[in-house]
Amino acid sequence: MNKIYDKLLLAIAVLLLAGGVFLYLQKSDATPSLDAPVNVQPADNPYAPVGVTASSSVDASWPEATGNPSRPEWIYDVFTPPKIYIGPDGDFRQTGWEPPIPPPPFGIYLAEIERKPYRLQLEGYIEEDRSDPSKTLLLMFNEEVQQQVRARPGDEKPEAEFKILDFDIQRIRDGDSSIEVVAKATILDQRSGEEVVLRHGERRFDSGFTVMIGSEEDSAYAQELTEVPTQFEGPIGQYTLLEINLEESSVTVEKEGADEVEPETRTLSARGSAPAPPPENTTPDNDSNQDDTNIFDSMF
Repeated sequence: MNKIYDKLLLAIAVLLLAGGVFLYLQKSDATPSLDAPVNVQPADNPYAPVGVTASSSVDASWPEATGNPSRPEWIYDVFTPPKIYIGPDGDFRQTGWEPPIPPPPFGIYLAEIERKPYRLQLEGYIEEDRSDPSKTLLLMFNEEVQQQVRARPGDEKPEAEFKILDFDIQRIRDGDSSIEVVAKATILDQRSGEEVVLRHGERRFDSGFTVMIGSEEDSAYAQELTEVPTQFEGPIGQYTLLEINLEESSVTVEKEGADEVEPETRTLSARGSAPAPPPENTTPDNDSNQDDTNIFDSMF
């Protein structure tokens, strides 16, 4: 029975499809082709052409701008003023407060202060007899060859060109019973012939310095200065290096004035600079009241 219904539904679907195709073909035959010419009949009363007369130019005379009765200071009839301000009552005004023009940028910054370290440093010391500093072993560091040199007071090191003249340790007790140890060595610099004092925990530098100047206005700008005072040219002006503070890593610079701009002096701090770490300490900075044994005594 189900097969009969299926065949009946299939026959109805075929008939509907055939009828749809027949109607589509009938309508396609009735539609005119786009390529076929269209026969259009003109109207009984076609439009008559109208002649165009030549236009003549006329010179206009514009009156001078007059003031607005409600705003006498506004002398614009058609256009608004180029700047409009809002008054305290919310009304529009031609004049009003304007923010001041920002000052021109300073133009430079302190990138870094480079200082060349002294060629010898007191890196540490080992006490063999606290009562006799002359028996202390000094750990010197040669900056030029990046090597440690060991010597005792009175020793001479020809390869490093120095001689230990004296070594002294002071223990200073403060109010809270803690002890500050101050150790210093006096050497003879055989290269320069001068006596130099080296302190443990303090890095010694040569007297020279190099000030590195940069600019945010021109990333390629770089200036190196080695003397004070020094005049130099920046990307947007002329400058003078007046002073250098090595302890605070800062410099004082004056920018020359131009036109109506007054000269400006600023103190510039080094960007991203950090103090050099102290040399390695082989003995504690604070001693207790009791005598302790140096941990290196057993090595020598």
